[in-house]
Amino acid sequence: MSHALSRSDSSTETRRSVADTFSSSILLIGGLMILQRAIGFVRSFYVCDVLPAEEVGRWDLAFNFFVLAAPLTVLGIPGSFGRYLARYEQSGQERRFFRSSLAACVGLTMLFCTLFWVFDEQLAEYFLGASSDSRMAKLLAVGLPAVVFFNFATSWFTGKRLNRYVFRIQFAQTLFFALLCIVMFAYRGASAESVVLAYLGSCCIGLALASGYGKRDSHFEACEDSESLPIWSKVLPFAIWAWAGDALMNLFALCDRLLLVNFYPDASVDSQFLVGQYHTACIFPVLLMTVGAMAASTGLPYLSNDWEEGRRDSVNERVNLMLKLVGVIGLAVSIGVLLIAPILFGQLWKDKFALGESLLPMTLTFCSFAALGYVAQAYFWCIEKAWLGSVFLLFGLIANVVLGLLLIGRFGIEGVVASTLVAHISVLTLTLACAVWQGFRIDWGVVLICCLLPIVLLGKWFALLALVALTLIALTTEALIDAKTKASFVDRIRHLIP
Repeated sequence: MSHALSRSDSSTETRRSVADTFSSSILLIGGLMILQRAIGFVRSFYVCDVLPAEEVGRWDLAFNFFVLAAPLTVLGIPGSFGRYLARYEQSGQERRFFRSSLAACVGLTMLFCTLFWVFDEQLAEYFLGASSDSRMAKLLAVGLPAVVFFNFATSWFTGKRLNRYVFRIQFAQTLFFALLCIVMFAYRGASAESVVLAYLGSCCIGLALASGYGKRDSHFEACEDSESLPIWSKVLPFAIWAWAGDALMNLFALCDRLLLVNFYPDASVDSQFLVGQYHTACIFPVLLMTVGAMAASTGLPYLSNDWEEGRRDSVNERVNLMLKLVGVIGLAVSIGVLLIAPILFGQLWKDKFALGESLLPMTLTFCSFAALGYVAQAYFWCIEKAWLGSVFLLFGLIANVVLGLLLIGRFGIEGVVASTLVAHISVLTLTLACAVWQGFRIDWGVVLICCLLPIVLLGKWFALLALVALTLIALTTEALIDAKTKASFVDRIRHLIP
């Protein structure tokens, strides 16, 4: 690395962006989540208020197609950036890694989009619940590249620890998604297709912004004299396992919808109506999964750096801290959502999604456990054993399907959601147990928070009591936050106050 830098002129060195620190990244991502959810809430409320439940269901199925198909299309290659980009950057082979990854993703995207276009009727029948909906299926096939390369760009900057760029790119995408929904409804009419077009347009805007930042950071270190590190023999197995884990996690979200579309016992009930109800029950809970996913993806480059330099204790401390923070956020957000639910579902939506409101305690709880699962998976990614996490996720998905099939006939949509809850709790339990077996030292505060999260099922007031108890424990003991972390936190607050 030093040899490469010695040959770089000063003008190119100044073009290279400096990586963000771990603490600043946490603040950036935290701020991003607040802004995204604020804008996303307004957008979701507007979309759900304007569209009938059936069209909300179609949009929900279309969005989940993008969530599942985007990483599948490129075999999870961008998912490896957080783990391996620093290694190629340090060896002066970042340009080679970038070009190889981009070329592979372009070729794979063209192949899969062609397949989705050709088999549009099958995609419409088994994924959208209506074989006649081939027009939407073709739109999904055409629009998939925008989602794929938007994700590629954000994953690249996350791997480079340039989270200030990630903040701006994702904020722009979120803001323009909301604005384009209004424009599309005004000029094309209120439909699921209009929402999809708005989403794809916002991804294109985010991608354009990312390209601008890429040119600003276009100086990749060259190191012609060093031995070329292998790329695909090392990266591809990890990428595939990481993709498998991510895909299996996304399948949890899709599994419920497909069970409702294909196996709901009452044929007189419109399956897309049920999916629309379920969508409203997940608008806020999905925030928790986003928190977990962002914490894992943002923290992984720092965990990997610590691991490569032999700082195992730092890896344990950071993973435990992220687990506790995500768990407490899950409990606090669940309470807040349950408190405002009567206003949102009753007064604003006028009981249009009453069934969705009744599902909130279960969706909030399983999304909290799913968020913790994302963070726990990051430990396996850090130690280059992503396959372990994928095995547990596969077990959880199978359990979800089997339990869903057993419960849907008797309990309907409630049985499907309950099966997802049980599956996520099982996955997290197995993941943490295996992580301990692999050398992870779990903090007892993490265990306490995991045990308290199901209290949300008993209602908002029981959950509020649990949160108050956690707050008292955190302030009076070191069970949740040690003295060193408390002192560091107080010191940072003092620096923020003028």
